[in-house]
Amino acid sequence: MQYLKPHGALYTRIARDERHAAVVVAVAGEAGLPLMGMPGSAVERAAAAAGIPFIAEGFADRAYYADGTLVPRSEPGAVLHDAGSIAERAVRIAVDGVVQAVDGSVIALPVRSLCVHGDTLGAVGIARAVRVALLRAGVALRAAV
Repeated sequence: MQYLKPHGALYTRIARDERHAAVVVAVAGEAGLPLMGMPGSAVERAAAAAGIPFIAEGFADRAYYADGTLVPRSEPGAVLHDAGSIAERAVRIAVDGVVQAVDGSVIALPVRSLCVHGDTLGAVGIARAVRVALLRAGVALRAAV
């Protein structure tokens, strides 16, 4: 294992819940692993306080609110499906460090890693489109750790 990345409800919880974030940071510390999560989150702050390396992650295929949090999957439009627009978002995140939120505002998203969800219909094609777009934009693709 190269890093610890919580998923789903736990990922969302530790983005805002200091107590749960501290537990996940403790687990990462015990395992001697860097921790991956949302930039500007409770878990990033907890990792910094504990001296645990943190890898900030962005989502090319998910919608963001203006406060930098993810739109819940239960909301319409939370998961993006168009490979071309997802690839464009990935480039903008990687090159400019920003993403457009659902309200149209442009927010800072300083990340070292990009995620494309494998459980999205058409995920393989989306991932290929993202890879091609990033390479065309001159982004060096490499492991985050």
